[in-house]
Amino acid sequence: MNHRERFEAGLAREPADRPAIMYQHLGAAKHVLAAAGLTMREGFHDPETFARIAMMGQRITGFDNVMAGWGDVLVEARAHGMQWVFPERDFYPRAKKYVEMTPSNLDKIVPVDPMKDEYWSVPLKAAKLMMDRVGREVEVLGSMVTPMGIVGEMVGMENLLMATMSDPGIVEQLLGTVVESLKTYGEHISRFGISTIYVEDAAELSLSSPENIERYQLASLKKAVSSFHSHDIKVITHNCAANPYLDGYIGIGADAVTFHVTAVDLEKTMAMFRGHVAVMAGIDQTVLLFNGTEKEIQTEVDRIFNVWGDSPGLMFTTGCEMAFKTPMENIIAFREAVARHGTSLD
Repeated sequence: MNHRERFEAGLAREPADRPAIMYQHLGAAKHVLAAAGLTMREGFHDPETFARIAMMGQRITGFDNVMAGWGDVLVEARAHGMQWVFPERDFYPRAKKYVEMTPSNLDKIVPVDPMKDEYWSVPLKAAKLMMDRVGREVEVLGSMVTPMGIVGEMVGMENLLMATMSDPGIVEQLLGTVVESLKTYGEHISRFGISTIYVEDAAELSLSSPENIERYQLASLKKAVSSFHSHDIKVITHNCAANPYLDGYIGIGADAVTFHVTAVDLEKTMAMFRGHVAVMAGIDQTVLLFNGTEKEIQTEVDRIFNVWGDSPGLMFTTGCEMAFKTPMENIIAFREAVARHGTSLD
């Protein structure tokens, strides 16, 4: 099987020669950028550069996909009015000024066509380039932040959480606007022949109640997911929160879920999802993959296999984007640990 066949078999919960491994964002960026001879800053401005960097990430890790989105999580918010600034060093931009939640400001926030935005269009155009160049062999993923995450980065998460209590109508208005923008994003992705979108979520029980997560976070995401499904696009929901709320992902129609395995009761979580959606088990990227030994990485991969059992639909990833200086030898150890559980399909 090639990378794309393996990835799509996992999403469909069908047998594969080994579980697919998903590469997230711009993981292990030090090695990727050095190998490409390019900078992150250039990638934010130029689709060709973005595509070359993203494809290099897949090439040097040997994972099974490329992703048309990086871990800055601000591109969509900027397109809706938040202002950002690039740091002096070559790294992700950061928020400079949030949209003030006044009636005059909020009335100016309207749905955006991502292809017409200066920065959001870059990964979209790069997605098409990657689909044309490697899409037959490697899974090309669209990438977006959940509507609640986008609005949180637009107005500031603290301001947003306060508004859910003081002015829920405004919150639902903003979420509705963002959902319309994301529907347009899905239309572009579908036109390029891309069949899967990765959604960055952060439903965190320490920040919000299950009731509020269901009302705002998941209800708005479900609308986007339904639109994507109408274009035959599958959805991977990613939640790397320290105390994640995962219960609602089956209900919104997610095709796969990914989470940090050390943040959950793994046996209960696997049992909840097994047979319903594909599961991408995210091994610890902050300690294990960054400082662990080959034996420790193998032991953790074996543990996850033992908990999951023989059912199809198990895939692997990291708990979140790999750290900038993640050792290449540990990335290789992770890939080989998963491959040892591969089987022949003959």
